[in-house]
Amino acid sequence: MPKGTVLFLHGWAQNAYIMKSRTSKLERRLTTAGYNCVFLQAPHLLPMTSIIEIDGALVEVNNGQRENARAWFVYSEKDWADTSISLAEVQIDYVGLYQSIDEVKKVLIGLDDDERCVILGFSQGATFCHILSMLASRANDDYGNVSPFAKISKAILLSGFPSMDQRSDNNTLSNNIRIPSLHIFGEQDTSVPKSFGEKLSQCFIDPEVYVHQKGHFIPHNKPLLDRIIGFLGLG
Repeated sequence: MPKGTVLFLHGWAQNAYIMKSRTSKLERRLTTAGYNCVFLQAPHLLPMTSIIEIDGALVEVNNGQRENARAWFVYSEKDWADTSISLAEVQIDYVGLYQSIDEVKKVLIGLDDDERCVILGFSQGATFCHILSMLASRANDDYGNVSPFAKISKAILLSGFPSMDQRSDNNTLSNNIRIPSLHIFGEQDTSVPKSFGEKLSQCFIDPEVYVHQKGHFIPHNKPLLDRIIGFLGLG
């Protein structure tokens, strides 16, 4: 029987295949240590093109050549590829968020009642981890009911930013998350600057922090892998 399950949550405009390919060394370490690694795929497919207004005229622009580019939620109902407000630090409704939450809930329901589950997210996936961690923190209500999110025991958040979804946010809870957390971000990250990772870590009680000297990517050097393994109590 495995020691537990690690749910990998990919970043914006990525997918499960990309996440798996970029974390292969970590996956091997976790598998060897007895963990089951599950790479989840976001339900929302991003468009290849967008229609924007330039000088009063509607113009079609290309959003890149990435096929199967996916998201856990989007920031604009009008244009799913628009990320201009993602780091604006204003509360909005994340479009499609609850469909993603339901997808994770289905996976958690499928786990054994006593199975330990760790969530690991990169970039938007880390922000999604923030939301899932809030759900895990309030998984036991005043009536003793337990939700599947209670199975989440730890969170690893790489290059993320705090959730600004106004529906899932609880000001008291979002800054006092009780589950153990490890926050990893880069000094040279220009996509999600280090300050956002620091703010995200402050949403958790007694967070662990690992800062690397590079940019917006998932490091796979031995010191970081050792830190993750140690955080999970496998060292």
